[in-house]
Parts: sequence; structure tokens; C-alpha cells
Amino acid sequence: AILARAPAVENGLGIGKRSPLFGNMATYINYGEGEEDATVQGAEWLQGVIQIQQGPDAEKAFTEEFQAAFSDLENNRQYNYGPVLDLFIQHSEDLFAAIPESRGEDRVKEIESFFALILSMLEMLDDESHLNDSTHRLCALFSSSEEQQPELRLRLLMMLYNTFNNPDFPVRYKVFKSIVDYSAKAGLFDQVLPYLEYLDSWMVDWEPYLDVEEKRTLYRDIASYMRSMNKRLDSFNHLKKYHKLFQDEQASVIKQQKVMDSTIELVKDAIQLPSVIQFDDILTFDTVKALSETQHKSLLELCNTFLSGSVGDLTKFHQKNGKFFDEYELSYPDAMSKIRLLTLATLAHGKSEIELEQVAEAIQEEKDNVERWVVRAISEGFIDGRIDQLNHKVLVKSAFQRKFETQEWAFLDSKLTQWIDNLESVIKFIGDQKVLREGAA
Repeated sequence: AILARAPAVENGLGIGKRSPLFGNMATYINYGEGEEDATVQGAEWLQGVIQIQQGPDAEKAFTEEFQAAFSDLENNRQYNYGPVLDLFIQHSEDLFAAIPESRGEDRVKEIESFFALILSMLEMLDDESHLNDSTHRLCALFSSSEEQQPELRLRLLMMLYNTFNNPDFPVRYKVFKSIVDYSAKAGLFDQVLPYLEYLDSWMVDWEPYLDVEEKRTLYRDIASYMRSMNKRLDSFNHLKKYHKLFQDEQASVIKQQKVMDSTIELVKDAIQLPSVIQFDDILTFDTVKALSETQHKSLLELCNTFLSGSVGDLTKFHQKNGKFFDEYELSYPDAMSKIRLLTLATLAHGKSEIELEQVAEAIQEEKDNVERWVVRAISEGFIDGRIDQLNHKVLVKSAFQRKFETQEWAFLDSKLTQWIDNLESVIKFIGDQKVLREGAA
């Protein structure tokens, strides 16, 4: 999947050759119609815009610069479009201001077509350094204003991204990061959300060109943008990817204030979000472990309570740390609800049935309220089963596994061994029956 491609301009003219830097790239049909060179058509269109916006002197200066650059281009058999491309980009900064507030659709189409021409010229650059510089200039140009034609600017950034549709092309990450940052600043981040599901596979493609700090920055920023949209769970999941990138990192890096602040944010999310019930993964992060050496070590203690503790353990924690929940802006009632459901899952694990009376005792709740908690545990995936109201029991098919360590692996091993033995017994029985039938025949 790729970002939305701009429409091609019909009957346009192809120019020059494609740079070997690009490999198999997206194809754009260049701006303009007719037999005239598309580069000339683009220059004539830009010349008209400059005349309207800046006057005849600026138009004359541009025309002279273009004639000089284009003359060199025509006389150079190597088709070096670099000077013309630089000139076009240099004079493109005011194009967005040329769009009238009312009925500006035609001018928008013209600008998109003009930039399609620029992108086709970008594809023909042989100099990798020039290519990188031009790409950065275009990213800066398209991202320079959130108030002036933001949707058009975002489309152009997406067009630029698609120009490099060779998955592992070096500048692709830079363009994507510009798209992410600009869409967030312009209030258009929702248009980028559908593509984030492909991000992990793209990161694999970009691996040879990314350092760890660039990866961290991308995941951290996406988490921040998600949070600003109140997509807390998505933010949490991207924040986890950010923290995974600190495994085996030096302590001095992990203890940086920005990393520590992010760690506190991650842990608070895990505690607050009702759908986050797995804690063994974040407790393996070096960044989270580092909290044990700080004034925030109580956060780590609470996470361990959610990992393997009970309702009683949370009650004791609250009694010991009276101001904790207020200081970190956490809800004790919400935390109690989560620990009750987790305690119920632990109680049901490995059993086929449990008494409602046992449930009431384990979650420290009145007997009349127990069924409500069981129903909630079933609906939210903590246990799979049903209530036998006649016999005051919970019939259990399976229960959520809060942690998976040595003891849990041993339990799984015993279950697998039991299943294998049962299958072998069935196979042996079928074989014996086959022998008996053949003997009787």
C-alpha cells in the first residue's frame, strides 16, 4: 500500500531519461499538452504567475535565468535537469498564495500539475547529493505553512513520497516523517492514520538508512500526535515501540529526562487504559526497570501488582501510598476495577469451574454484586465461560494468562505432553481396530 497518488495529466509529454538512482519508480506524465517541451510549458506557466505576483522585472529575471539554464540543458547530452529544477523550486515558494479564495479549483490543478513536472525532473537527477538536497527543499516548501492550502500541501508531500516508490530508497523516511509532522501540525493527521499499519514493514525497508535515534523520534512523535487526538491506546502501542528501542542502551541515555518522562507516561497509560491488561511486556523494558532507582519506583511497584498481585495487594499499596494516585493523576477506583478482573482471571486459570462464593472472597466484593463482575470479566475477555446460576458457579473454558514465565511454560509443556499422549492413544486404538478387522476378514 502506498499514499494517495496525484492524478496524471493526460496527453503530457515525457522528457529525458530516468536516473539510475531510482530503479523502478512511480511514473508521472508531465505537465502540459501539445508538442512543446514540457519543461518549457512549465516555465511559461510559472512565468505568468511571477508576472502577476511580482511584476515584469521579476518575470524578466526569471525568464533570463531559465533561458540560460535550459540552453545548457539542450546543449548537454547528459540531460542535466538540476539547474532547471533548482530554478523551479526557488520560484515555487509563492505559488500557494496564487490560489484565489473562491473558485480556486483550476489553479489548484495547475499547481499540482506543475509540481508533477518538478517531481518527474527530480527522478532524472544522477547526483545523489543533489537529489537529497532537492527533496529536503521540497519537504520544507510544502511544509512551510499550516494555514495556506494545507490539504494541497499534504497531497504534494504524498506525491513526493510516491515518487520514491522503490521501498528502500534512502530519502523515503525523510519524506514520510515530513508527512507525519506536517499533517499533525495542520490538523490533518487523520488522513495519515490508515497508512500507519504499514509502518513496521516500511521501517524494515528503511533499516539500512536509519539510525536508532531517528526510529525513536518517529515512534515518539506518532505517539504524541495520537495522544493529542485522544487515541490513547494507539498512542500507548507506539510508545511501547519507542521504549523497545532502548533495550541494552547505556544507563546515561535511559536516565535522560525526556526518556524518563516518556517512561512515566507509558506506565501511567498501562495503569489507566482499561484494555491494557498485560504487564509482563513493559516490565521487561530497561526504561521501565530504571524507575526502581528513582523517586517514581512506586509506579513500578504498582505495575508488578497488576502483573501478579491481588485485590488485597492493591489495597495495601493504597494504604501505604496514600497520596500516590493524586500525585500521578490516577484513579484508584479504576485501578481497583482492573485488579478485580485480573484477580478473577487468576482464580479461574486452570480450572473448569469456580464457586461464586470463591469469587466474592477473592475480589473482596459483596455476594450480591459478584455476578456483575463475572459478566464484565466475560465481556472484556478476562475469562471465557458462563454463569451457572442454579448451582452458583462459573463454568470456565479458559482464562487470561497474566504472565508467562518458567512456571507457565512448565504448565504448557505438561498440557502439550498430555495432548500428545492422548493423540498417540487414539492412533494406537485405531491401529488395533484395523488389525482386528483385517484378522476377522
